Amino acid sequence: MKTKEINSVFGVPSATLFDWNRPEHKKNKLAKLLKSISIEEVESLLEGNSAKIKPMMLLSTVNCSIGDKSKHFTLTSLKKLFYKKTNLNHYEKYALKVIKKEAMKEEIEDFISYYKIPNARVQKAISV
Repeated sequence: MKTKEINSVFGVPSATLFDWNRPEHKKNKLAKLLKSISIEEVESLLEGNSAKIKPMMLLSTVNCSIGDKSKHFTLTSLKKLFYKKTNLNHYEKYALKVIKKEAMKEEIEDFISYYKIPNARVQKAISV
C-alpha cells in the first residue's frame, strides 16, 4: 500500500509512517508489512472480521438454570425448540419459561436474527 492508503485505512499519519521506516524503530517491521500488502488484501481481511458472532447469551441464560449438565441445550437444540409444535418435554417447557421470564430482549433478538427464526414462531413458542 502507499502512504496515502495506509493513512486512509488505518489513520497513520505520513510523518509517523516515515519514522517507522527507520531501521532502528521498533515498528519498522510493521511499516514494511503495511507497505508490502495490497489495499485489496487489507479490505478483504477487514471484511472477513465482520462475520456474525454466534449468539451465546440466550443459550447461557437457559442453561444457567438447568443444574443437570447432561440436559443442557446446544445452539441447535435451542433453535429447534422454536420450531417444535407439540410433545415438549419438561426441560423444553422450562427453557421456554426461562426465555419468557429471564432472557433480555436483546438476547432473543440476536438469537432469532442469527438463525432467521420468524417472529411468529418465537411468539408462538413463548406463549406455550
